Amino acid sequence: MTSKRIFINGRVLTMDPRGSIASAFGILGDRFCAVGSDEDLLKQADRDAEVVDLGGRTVVPGFIESHSHLSLYAMTLLQADCKTPPNRSIEDVKSRLGERARGLKPGQWFKGWGYDNTLIEEKRHLTRKDLDEAVPDHPVFVSHSSGHLAYVNSLALDIAGISRNTPQPAGGRIHKDNDGNPTGLLMEQPAQCLVTRHIPPDDVARLKSAMLETMSIFHRYGITSIHDAAIGYFREHREIVEAYRQLMAEGRLKLRVYLMMVEEVFRNSPELRPGAGFESEWFKIGGVKLFQDGSIQAHTAALDEPYHDSHHIRGDLIIEQKTLDELVEKYHGEGIQMAVHCNGERAIESVLDAMEKAASRQPGRTNRHMLIHCQLASRRQIARMKRLGIIPSYFANHIFYWGDRHREIFLGLDRANRIDPLGSTVEAGLRFTLHSDLPVTPVDPLFSMHCAVNRTTRNGVILGPEERISTIEALKAYTVYAAYCSFEEDVKGSIEANKLADFAVLSHSLHDISPERLRTVRVIRTFVGGQKVYEAP
Repeated sequence: MTSKRIFINGRVLTMDPRGSIASAFGILGDRFCAVGSDEDLLKQADRDAEVVDLGGRTVVPGFIESHSHLSLYAMTLLQADCKTPPNRSIEDVKSRLGERARGLKPGQWFKGWGYDNTLIEEKRHLTRKDLDEAVPDHPVFVSHSSGHLAYVNSLALDIAGISRNTPQPAGGRIHKDNDGNPTGLLMEQPAQCLVTRHIPPDDVARLKSAMLETMSIFHRYGITSIHDAAIGYFREHREIVEAYRQLMAEGRLKLRVYLMMVEEVFRNSPELRPGAGFESEWFKIGGVKLFQDGSIQAHTAALDEPYHDSHHIRGDLIIEQKTLDELVEKYHGEGIQMAVHCNGERAIESVLDAMEKAASRQPGRTNRHMLIHCQLASRRQIARMKRLGIIPSYFANHIFYWGDRHREIFLGLDRANRIDPLGSTVEAGLRFTLHSDLPVTPVDPLFSMHCAVNRTTRNGVILGPEERISTIEALKAYTVYAAYCSFEEDVKGSIEANKLADFAVLSHSLHDISPERLRTVRVIRTFVGGQKVYEAP
């Protein structure tokens, strides 16, 4: 293997500022050293250079997944699968939980992941009674598919000291029955934390193994960089950081990782800050993650108007406005990037108000703050983001996975048509990104791009056709725009000389394929730093 390789006979979508399409590029070490025509690159080649024929395939910069939870997904691989499918009924879930709990020592904590009350046959939440029957000898914690709800049994409630007399935590809710007793449903992180702080963290060795398995999944879909967001959401931040550190030291970290820490962890862990020994091209800590509302499908996103199916519910803001203003001003002034979770337009407005106040008091800073999911942003709010230099990161997969339920259950037709206003964002000239939010939905950038370009629900309904965007705009969201979010546009996001040689080879040309067939495009090979990390069978 020589140090210089030439890739020829391709269709290279460079994503450079000119939108150039080349046929060849060279790699020296872990960087692109030249990009151009076959003739030019072959002329420049060393006599002993390796020449790779791309066979006319399309090449794109490595995809950057700008909001997912690799470490959280890795932890779910160690838990019971409570999703639908494979489970169709609550009895299925109970049976699966019982089977997975066999062999554990009595009293050992037991976790499950992925329950969705809107997909299960009974169309209801799990209760403590369900979980007591399924796993009577262990404290149980089952996460909802959104991550914004959780279900626990009586043993877990007892360990956490949660009873009818427990006050509601600020920003969260302990659901209680008509007699005032906890049902086992915990809404949002402040309520879940009452339990999760008692759960022992996963072993670092087991976590590393699951993370390696997860990284191979990312490689399969052409992903070469990720933002692993909300580190510390389930109180396992030190184990996650240590797992990444060890993998990097062992030379087994083949995915570039940018961490965002939940605010409480960030505040209380000065050793886990940007610049505190985390500035390699493989692994770095970015900034702070905040939550200002929850999930539409959990009825905890903060909307302007009540939910379509629950006329007495609008959802709540998690952080009181005065406190949010103070937090935003503090981190903005320190030059710390913030990524703030907000789905409903009331939560988006709250965050924009706080950021505008901070910017007026400390002008001139370009922290590149991000609004995560941003489902119901209005045109006026998009204009405010543009003015403030804020980047929305849209969860376009929502259109496919929940679009039908948003129309029929949660939002109604008019608001469902407005989710993920990508067309309005492009029209405003605002940078944006797309993401999968794994494990909430499967990771696959080409599928996320398909959702953004076609806006088709699972049942084939087009939501808000005026908000569709072009394939190239969607590709920008997964490459150059995503690199900008992590302040790395000088080293990644496009195929140009001196940038990291991270790229994917695709089965079809993105220029020639029709928008509705975008989801049929597959990744053939993935390269990170010039080294092949995946090849399709």
